[in-house]
Amino acid sequence: MKSFLKKNQLAYLILFILLGLFALLFMRAWPNRELQRQLTLGFGITYFVWGVLTHVKSKKINSEIIFEYLAISMLAVLIIVLITL
Repeated sequence: MKSFLKKNQLAYLILFILLGLFALLFMRAWPNRELQRQLTLGFGITYFVWGVLTHVKSKKINSEIIFEYLAISMLAVLIIVLITL
């Protein structure tokens, strides 16, 4: 795992920048809950695509990894959408 992180430092830097940008935009969107939900959905899709592309680049992709990223993305989006109800 450590070698995978070391080989993909740029990819994880991009992910952390996207996460920080999402957090900033999410907070600035308050009190517009609809915009917060749209941002959440956008970040969930972005995270899923980022994960799949990162693993395709490293040639370590399989259906379990795809479903794992899909499940985590959907779970995170669902939790944040429920919080913003």
